[in-house]
Amino acid sequence: MRVTQIIRQKVFIRDLVLATSIFFASVVLGRFIGQSTATETIRQLGGVLERFASTDNLSILLFLMIFINNGIKALGVIFLGILLGVPPLFFIGLNGFIFGSLGAALVSMKGWRYVMVSIVPHGLIEMPMILLATALGLTVGMESLKWLVGRDSRVKLQLSDCLKVYLRWILPGLAVAAIIEAFVTPLFMGLINVG
Repeated sequence: MRVTQIIRQKVFIRDLVLATSIFFASVVLGRFIGQSTATETIRQLGGVLERFASTDNLSILLFLMIFINNGIKALGVIFLGILLGVPPLFFIGLNGFIFGSLGAALVSMKGWRYVMVSIVPHGLIEMPMILLATALGLTVGMESLKWLVGRDSRVKLQLSDCLKVYLRWILPGLAVAAIIEAFVTPLFMGLINVG
């Protein structure tokens, strides 16, 4: 293995650890700060979703909405990493905060079992893909920072490599997560409501 590949792997692992750390710190912050706001948001969102409940093929529509939304965000966070890595940091921090506050609100309203069934099945795939996209965005940000200070930089090569990872791993992973969220999670939630 070439020295440059080893360095790239170490940089990527560092960025992945950074993205994961920021996400979990934001989850904890959201858990303690944003719960009351999230509770009201969940109540309002429930009313909106009830209007869609009568739509035929709701699961297919839900799948498309989730997949397109997550796919665009993941691609955007990679490419916006060129802005010195700031947008990926903001993105993962905001997502962690929202996740923590909504999770805490759902636990207080519906209980742990409901939250586990509604989030874990698709979250086990979706979150690693989002963290991977964020780490790639941070790696692109480091390359653009090198360019800005006049050091040897490979921003275009890094973006090209990231796009390959996105198409090969992230996009298919997000598709699987969206399928689970749209088709499987509602079945589990139905079982919880019955029980």
